[in-house]
Amino acid sequence: MRPAKILSLALAAAAFVLASAACATRGDAPVEDADTTRTLFQRNCAVCHGKEGEGQQVGTLRVPSLREGRPLTDTDERLFAQISDGGNGMPPFKFSLTDEQIRDLVLFVRENMQKRTAKQ
Repeated sequence: MRPAKILSLALAAAAFVLASAACATRGDAPVEDADTTRTLFQRNCAVCHGKEGEGQQVGTLRVPSLREGRPLTDTDERLFAQISDGGNGMPPFKFSLTDEQIRDLVLFVRENMQKRTAKQ
């Protein structure tokens, strides 16, 4: 096959894949998007706290780990308030997330980062 023909077929295939993805319904979402709370964490928390909640340096701010220290010993209510109201360099999420989403994030942190259950 000529290189121009191969390139033409490759471009057609790529266009088909992109068109299919753009036309997909919510029910056709990829499996990795099925865990909405994990997606919430990745979009809102991981940028500062790290992909696995390990904490990291962001500019001059040392963002704490969610796996140890105060987040581990705080009550669920205190963790909820921290996410909702922010403070100590953290932005408030009460304007962009619902109370239910914040509760889900508390449970997600407890179960996935701290390997325990929330007590709400």
